[in-house]
Amino acid sequence: MAGIAASLWGWTPFLAGGFAGNLLIAALAMLLGTALGSMLGRARDLPVAWLRSPAAAMTSVCRNVPSFVLLFYAALVLPVELPWRGSFVTVPLLVKATLALTMPVIGFASDQGLALLRQRRERIAGAEATYIVAWLQYFLIILMASATASVIGADEIVGRANRVIATDDRPAFLIATYVYVSAWFLVSGLLVSAAGGALLRNRRGDGGTPAQQAISEGA
Repeated sequence: MAGIAASLWGWTPFLAGGFAGNLLIAALAMLLGTALGSMLGRARDLPVAWLRSPAAAMTSVCRNVPSFVLLFYAALVLPVELPWRGSFVTVPLLVKATLALTMPVIGFASDQGLALLRQRRERIAGAEATYIVAWLQYFLIILMASATASVIGADEIVGRANRVIATDDRPAFLIATYVYVSAWFLVSGLLVSAAGGALLRNRRGDGGTPAQQAISEGA
C-alpha cells in the first residue's frame, strides 16, 4: 500500500490539473446558467402571458432533460470546429460539457430566481442568504455531474484517473485511484457545505428566520 500511496502522490499534480477542469466546467455552467435562468425567472414573474408562458415552458425543459443525455447531444451535434478569420478553431470538449451542464442550471436558476423575487416582494427576511446557500448546494451537484464529462473525452479528473490507472495493472491501484479521486469531490463538498452553513449561521446571528436557524443547526 505504501508503494501505491507514493505512486498516487506522484500523480497528484496531474490529477489536480484534471480537477481544475471539473471546477472550471462547474463554475462556467453555474455562471452562464444563473444569468440565463435569472432572466427566465424574471419573465415568469411578469404579468404578461406571452412572456410568462414561454419562460415557464423553457424552464420545464431545462429542468427535466437529463444532463447525461445532453452531454452526448453536445458532443455529437455541436460542431467540432468553427470558422475564425479565414481558418478553423477547434471547439474544446470542455466547452461542450459546460454547455450541456448549463441547461439544468438554467432551470434551477429560473425557479430560485422567481422564488427570490416573490420573497423580496413579501419582505421575507434572509431571502438572499437562502438563495446563495441553494446556489452553493447546486454548484456541488453540477461539480459532481462534471465527472460524467469524461464519457465524451473532456479533460477532467476522471478521464485523467483512467489514464493513471492504465499505467499500473494492479486491482488495488485501480481501487485506490478511484478512492483518491472521490476524496477530491468529498473534500470540495465539505468545504462548500461549510461555507453555506457559516452563511446561515451568520444570518441566524443577525436575526434570521426560525427555518433558517433550523437549517443552520442541521448544517
